[in-house]
Amino acid sequence: MTYTIYLAVIGVVIYSCGFALSLWKQKNKPGAFVIVVLSVIALVLPYFTYIK
Repeated sequence: MTYTIYLAVIGVVIYSCGFALSLWKQKNKPGAFVIVVLSVIALVLPYFTYIK
């Protein structure tokens, strides 16, 4: 079950980082930074809610 959760989260993080990259190329650096921060939070949050 935890592998399924992490697989879904990693998919969302990869998609979000791609979106952040496109924002960076459009010269929207603050928006790209916020998306990366949200992606990192989304990657860490399941560890605290499901595994611990």
